[in-house]
Parts: sequence; structure tokens; C-alpha cells
Amino acid sequence: MIPHRIGRLRAAAAGVALALVATAAAVPPAQAAPPPSTAQAAASQVVGFTVGQDGRLYLTSSTGVSPFGPTALAPPDADVSAVRQSDGNTAVFTVGTQGGLVAAVTSSATSNITVYRDGAGNLAPPGGRLTAFTAPDGYVYVFFVGVDGAVYSTSYSRVVRPGAGPQRVSVPGVAPPGAVVAGSWQSSGPGAFFVGVDGGLRHLARTGGTWQTSSVGPSGVAAAGSGVASLAGGGVQAYYAGLDGRLWQVSPAGGGLPDPWNRVAVSDVGVVPVGAALAATRPVDGPTGVYFADAAGAVRIVTNVAGGWQAYVVTGPAFAKPGGSISVLTVGDYVYAGWCGNDLWWWLFWWWRRPPPPPPPLGEILPVPLDYPIQYGANVSLTLYR
Repeated sequence: MIPHRIGRLRAAAAGVALALVATAAAVPPAQAAPPPSTAQAAASQVVGFTVGQDGRLYLTSSTGVSPFGPTALAPPDADVSAVRQSDGNTAVFTVGTQGGLVAAVTSSATSNITVYRDGAGNLAPPGGRLTAFTAPDGYVYVFFVGVDGAVYSTSYSRVVRPGAGPQRVSVPGVAPPGAVVAGSWQSSGPGAFFVGVDGGLRHLARTGGTWQTSSVGPSGVAAAGSGVASLAGGGVQAYYAGLDGRLWQVSPAGGGLPDPWNRVAVSDVGVVPVGAALAATRPVDGPTGVYFADAAGAVRIVTNVAGGWQAYVVTGPAFAKPGGSISVLTVGDYVYAGWCGNDLWWWLFWWWRRPPPPPPPLGEILPVPLDYPIQYGANVSLTLYR
């Protein structure tokens, strides 16, 4: 059995000022834990990225934190989105100080990190939100909202190299500049969700080579430009925090896209902070889990592991910035979550068992000391590292 250490670590973390947490749910007594060597091997492939207060990228693993590249690229606490490319190398995206897309890319041949500035500057608020994912077709897709309120996108065939740069794929004014965008592979092509300027969820998809934006339900249901999550690996579902503090799921109702849509509350009122950052993941043949930090700074999961949707608290209070950035990643039978809390970078891993263990999910948290200037609640992104 993987030991449950959350209580002990909560005491160890009391009074500190900064931490990144990544979470692993423990296996109940009736389940056999995976061999420690297996867990360690899985953890060694997962890394987290963030932008420090000095504007540099930083990488964390289960063994420590280190600078990722020598120079400042973006404003402090800029958003980041990291992917593993089809060739196994890592690409980390941010909106740089020039207001344009920046990518830091590894090379397995040389072990070097190359920084590219792709496309024009002054497209987006420096450090604004963005999303990137590697799709089943081998392409890497990137989305963000520009200063004109339009959604921009670009793609890379298998490896990230400068090209034509991001192009506008929606009309201007549909979203607040720098708004959160959740991109994913949606059955047969890339797409994205975001909360528009009117507080209504929007869906962006490419049909027959043409990008189309559609409304998903009424306006005034969420904070404009706020947190939304989708499953990057596939499926046309999205999750957002409503103005009523409930977590909502939207999905097609069975007709052709873009309408009609099902909109279902999957949590009670007041569970999710309005505008909170959200992160979603789903193991193969497993349950969906949506992660967020609640108003007390405790990390919660809303999951359908037991059939119906349930919300579980997996840390004590003050482990994370309320409503702050969380990143999640599924690798085989392991689920990882990560976020910046107080003065430590935490990792937490949990093992997905088939059939699933009974809820609630438990966790073992691994703290890693932070010796670099990384801000409390900084934006983070997890990925597999080469």
C-alpha cells in the first residue's frame, strides 16, 4: 500500500510561503500497490514548467528544480504550456515580453535548448494565457487570445520550428485579451473552448478547413475569460466554473456540431471559486477527474470514478493559491497533478487501478525545496520529458 502522508506534510508545510504540488492518490488496503521501481520510473519522466519572477523558465522533477534555458523570455508568472512532440523532445510555449509566441525546444541530439520566437509581436498580452497539445495526427497545436479579443492559433508538423506564426481563427472581440483557452483534439480535428466577453462558453472548431465559433448555452454563466478545461487527448467535452460556484460539464447532445449541447452541473453550489483555474484528465478506460484549488486553498477533485460525479478534498487548506493554476497529466496507470503553493515544489502521484479502488482518492505528496524565485500560485504545466 502507498502510505497516506497528507496530514504529516500539512504540518511540515505550515508557515512556509511557496510550494508546487503534484499529487498521487494512494491505493486502499484492498489493492496491491505497484512496485516502487515502477512508480519511480514513471515519475522520472514527468516534469513541470513555470516562469519565475525573473522571467526565466524553470523545470522541476521529483528530484529538484533547475533553470530551463539561460535568459528571461516572459513577464513574471507568465502562463506556460508544455508538450512532448512526436519525436520525443519537449516544447514549452509562453507569450513573451514582445507579446508574441515563444517556444523553448529541447534536442535529444545535442541536449541543447533552442528558443524560437514564432510570428509577429504585439499579438497578445505578454504572459497571457495559452494552450498547446500534441494531437493524434502528430501535429502540435497552440491557441491563445490576442489583444484584439480574437483567438489565434498555429500548428507544427511533428516538430516545433518557426513558421508562418499564429493566425487569427475567430473574429475580434469574442473574448477578453489573454483569456483562458482550453484546446483539445475533438474527434477528427483540433478545437478549443473559452468563456467569451459576455460570460458565455464558446466552442471553436475547424470544419472543412474553416474555423467556426459557436455559443454553448446562455451568456452570463461564468466570469469572462475565466478558467475552462477540456480533455486534450480527445472528445468534445469541456468544464467551467459557473457564477454559482458549481462545476459544469458541456458535451454534444447527439446532434451535429455546433448544436445542440448538453450542459450539466457536476458539483454542488459553492464548491468551485468563481473564475478558478481548472485542469482535467482521464486515464484510458478510466474516470474523468477535474482538479482545482478551492476557496480555502485545498486541492479538490471532481470525478466520476464511482459512476456519479463526486467532489473529494485531497489536501488540507492552504496547500495552493485559492483558484490558482493546476496542471494534470496521465501517464499509463499514473495520474499526476501539479501547482504552486508555499515555499516548496510538491509532487503527488496516484496509481489508477482497474477495476478502480473505491473513492475517495487518497494521496502521497512529495515536497521538493524551491531555491529559485518562483511566485506563489505561479502558472504551471506538466508534460513527459524526453
